[in-house]
Amino acid sequence: DTPYVSTTERTEVAAFFAVRGSIWRTTAPLAEENGVAHIDNKQLLSLLKGKGKGKAKWSNAYEVLQAKRYAEQHFEHLLDFVRVNNATNVVSKIFSKV
Repeated sequence: DTPYVSTTERTEVAAFFAVRGSIWRTTAPLAEENGVAHIDNKQLLSLLKGKGKGKAKWSNAYEVLQAKRYAEQHFEHLLDFVRVNNATNVVSKIFSKV
């Protein structure tokens, strides 16, 4: 369990991971309007250096490097639900099925 949801701007990346599932769409402004923080790709990559910085700090530098590679490859963004009280309710507000 994690308060973070990985997202991408690229539909083809979402389709790759949704082989047996669905693709869901949202926008950073819509998420932020509903109390969900957005960590864009540039910011995420800046946190994934060495053993990680800030919210990306981790004891294993190799695992941080792997996460950085995935973030680069899949142009990941993160939605941060840490400050959200009712995540289930917010998720239904900000995501729509493609």
